[in-house]
Amino acid sequence: MLLSLPMTPSAKRQSNFRIDPDIMDGLQRVKERDGIPLSEQVRRALRAWLEVKEPKTKASKKSKN
Repeated sequence: MLLSLPMTPSAKRQSNFRIDPDIMDGLQRVKERDGIPLSEQVRRALRAWLEVKEPKTKASKKSKN
């Protein structure tokens, strides 16, 4: 299943991703229960994953300068 993220007037870029059916079903259930759009759920999940992979700390910012 393909998930197409809608384009907004902001600096967001549209992308297509293949999502496993079980994940898509879960996203749909959250949308129905909580009213959170699929694209917002995906953005939140990706931001959380990037925080784990690339934590922003004061020490890491200082080492880059």
